[in-house]
Amino acid sequence: MPWIDETWLQDALAALKATCDVDAHTRNAMIQFLLDNGFWDQEKLKDWTSAVAKFNSCLNPNKAEFFKIGELWALMRRFGRHQLFLAMAADLGYEVRPIPTEHRRQELMQQLLDLQVQCAAATERVASQLERLNTPAPEPRPGAVHGQGRAQFSSPNEWSAPARANAVVMVGCPYPSRHTVRWPRTCAQCDRGRWILASRPIDGACGW
Repeated sequence: MPWIDETWLQDALAALKATCDVDAHTRNAMIQFLLDNGFWDQEKLKDWTSAVAKFNSCLNPNKAEFFKIGELWALMRRFGRHQLFLAMAADLGYEVRPIPTEHRRQELMQQLLDLQVQCAAATERVASQLERLNTPAPEPRPGAVHGQGRAQFSSPNEWSAPARANAVVMVGCPYPSRHTVRWPRTCAQCDRGRWILASRPIDGACGW
């Protein structure tokens, strides 16, 4: 069974003519619409008579001219003539019902509000970036220059003994009897202490 037969072609042509076979005034408005929106190239058409002849040829199945799908879609949308669309939907097995105008208005209003929120957020981001560009960078502090600062380990009263052979140890070990270390290794299980410089090697338990 062929997919395309004579009856299908006749129905398709009838739907096309119901959409675009209109009175002269509407036809001229359709032609002007196609020209103004770039669907038809004005330079390729010699004059208005050529444009009218092309429009009529697109409705004649025996001519080489034909409407493109984008042109038909735009014409149906602009002039509210949906006969071809409805015939296509019925042929493809779809039921079509128009969305009430108020529902469409509400949907469009919601889209507008969403876009306004996005626009406001984008504007705020760009304004923040511009403000950062216009704000001068802070001047470096005197003690922050390389070579002029001094590292701070701990206060002198926290040292365990006079300076001799330094080793890094952990202060405040909660497990003094559970593990042993040898200098210069540190107590591996001390997780609540703080690092300071000690003055004696460690042998045996961490001793804290």
